[in-house]
Amino acid sequence: MRLTGHRACGVAMALVGALAAGAPASARDSGAGAYLAARQADQRGDVEASARYFARALQDDPDDRALLEAGASALVAAGRVDEAEAAAERLAALDPSHRIVALIRAAQAFKRADFAAARALLADQPDAFHPLMLKLMQGWAAQGAGDAAAARAAFETVGDRPVLRLFGQYHLGLMLMQNGDAEGALAAFEAAQAEVTAPTSRLSTAHGGALEALGRGPEALAVYEAALAASRFGDPAMEAAIARLAAGGAAPLLVASAAEGASEALFGLAGALVGESGGRVALIHARLATHLRPSLTAAQLLVAELMDADGQPELALAAYAAVPGDDPLWTRAQIRRAAALEQLERGDAAVETLRALTARETHAAEAHIALADLLRRREAYVESAEAYGRAIEIVEAAGRADWTLFYQRGVAHERAGAWDAAEADFKRALTLSPDQPLVLNYLGYSWVEMGRNLDEAMAMIRMAVDMRPDDGYITDSLGWVHYRLGNFAEAVEWLEKAVALAPVDPVINDHLGDALWRVGRRLEAQFQWKRARSFDPEPKDLARIKRKLALGLDAVLEEEAAAAPAPHEAMGRDGG
Repeated sequence: MRLTGHRACGVAMALVGALAAGAPASARDSGAGAYLAARQADQRGDVEASARYFARALQDDPDDRALLEAGASALVAAGRVDEAEAAAERLAALDPSHRIVALIRAAQAFKRADFAAARALLADQPDAFHPLMLKLMQGWAAQGAGDAAAARAAFETVGDRPVLRLFGQYHLGLMLMQNGDAEGALAAFEAAQAEVTAPTSRLSTAHGGALEALGRGPEALAVYEAALAASRFGDPAMEAAIARLAAGGAAPLLVASAAEGASEALFGLAGALVGESGGRVALIHARLATHLRPSLTAAQLLVAELMDADGQPELALAAYAAVPGDDPLWTRAQIRRAAALEQLERGDAAVETLRALTARETHAAEAHIALADLLRRREAYVESAEAYGRAIEIVEAAGRADWTLFYQRGVAHERAGAWDAAEADFKRALTLSPDQPLVLNYLGYSWVEMGRNLDEAMAMIRMAVDMRPDDGYITDSLGWVHYRLGNFAEAVEWLEKAVALAPVDPVINDHLGDALWRVGRRLEAQFQWKRARSFDPEPKDLARIKRKLALGLDAVLEEEAAAAPAPHEAMGRDGG
């Protein structure tokens, strides 16, 4: 279970200082080429190259403290924990209490089932661990050593804050399930559930498993269904649990050993550290979690997502591929794989991946949504609308509805030229969620462009601006509506605000230029058009801007009026 609501700043900042410290001259002078290559790879997030070059640098200078610190960290981040242990042991000769040394030693003690060593390390170096991690690891080390009383005491004293009680009770329940005490585990899981505002997948899996072990299948089903209902577009783990229960299958232990319990603790803290320190410390904990339990696919997926977020989609692809096809998280891994392929500008492969996924997982709403989003970005609007439609069918069949799906399908319909279908979707989105500024803005702006429902349209856009006053795109819509209605002074006022909020948007600068021209501020208008030209506008818009700079707006409008009816300017600024 990931500790998503808890900011573990202490461990993040301490480890960053220790693991990412700059190297002194001795490190640079010895194996300089490998060292510099390692640092460059580290800076661009390429953990595999970083580990490879640090390992090479350590061959040239195996006792340099800075190299040992950075090398041990890089090797763990790359998943080469056994090699990292060798560097950590050499570092221990220089600094026995170093945090990376303690972390690697603790993980390796669990891996080898040397629980006495793990307990001794945790007792001797408590300051090397985050307080949450310390208690959880102490509990699992005691469990591994057969000291259930000490394990229980550790889990029950994790802390008084709700998030700490949540983790303490969750791990207590996992330990009691291992020991065959399903009644005690159920009480612990219920206490953990009391600390969350909405059901979580991992806790609900454990909670339902305890109920199943007690022969209370209908109650377990209710737990799974509640977690599924709380998810936005479905939860593969809950869907798998419901299907297994219906087929009469027994619930497996979520955590079957002390080492797996330690892996669960490392994974939980990794989730807490996401977003801290560029994700490197989170990656180290996630890698140690998968080292202790390679089958923990949730941690595998987190590793991949962290590398993806660090600008390494190629490395992420390999990590996504490690998720087995029969795992409930495989669908999510394939969606992320497609996103990585798109990032690598392999859009056709991304589409192929998602088409294959939706053909196999026909009832996975999130797969159809991912395909629809990708097709929309690739301007395949008709196909995108069809994919959104399938997602809507799946979500509604499950008794849910989501305004965003109707909004996104409406955008796809509008871009495809199917206005009646788009309008119906925007209205349905507002029925589901009446005060959504994005929908109010898009529908209101579109009506103004068509000269329809002008009073209602203006009211909708004003409401959107009131709700999102710092959104330059929505503010631009209000200014441009005033312009279209001939209220040029008001248009200038709002468009100046929009440019201040989104100063490098070419469309907003172009709009302001037109409004300034209309109120007689010709030099300022030309300045705004030049700014718009410099911000990489769409080719069609760029050509029009150049004509305005050469001839002035009046001449361009006369040209357009004399020609065939021009298409409407881009409708529905969507707030970014």
